[in-house]
Amino acid sequence: MTAKAQLFLWGILIVLALTSCSVETAHAPETQLEPTSTAVPTATNAPNTAVVFKRSGGLGGANEQWTIFTNGRIETNTTTNPQLSAAQVSQLLSSLESAGFFELDPTYLPEDTCCDRYLYELTAVQDTTFHSVTTLENTPDMPEALQQSLRLIQTLLFANSNE
Repeated sequence: MTAKAQLFLWGILIVLALTSCSVETAHAPETQLEPTSTAVPTATNAPNTAVVFKRSGGLGGANEQWTIFTNGRIETNTTTNPQLSAAQVSQLLSSLESAGFFELDPTYLPEDTCCDRYLYELTAVQDTTFHSVTTLENTPDMPEALQQSLRLIQTLLFANSNE
């Protein structure tokens, strides 16, 4: 058998092997899923937590978090680690309350969540109740109370950095 004939037979064997393989495709369920009454787990915060600010996404794919405690201590997973006093934290909480943060809905997201914007999650404590709001950078019709709240926290965290 010539080399050309052997190559031809190998080609046929490969084609036969490939055509005998099947690929299963996952399909979405044809019926609507029913909502359950199971409670969604919520994040827990350490005692004396005043504010938790998360910023993720953006061009660099950030995943940053700052936890600000009532005494001014800050835990973060970033290199931006400002020093705050207990009085500054108290003033921040008062300013968030004055801005109307605690009356905001939990979510302000646009229909189009495209492209390279920061996702912000801001949680603040009022008495012993935590109130969290999630929004996307440059969301149309973002309430002024939320814009002001984001400015307050970012000004405090990034005042002495190049952010």
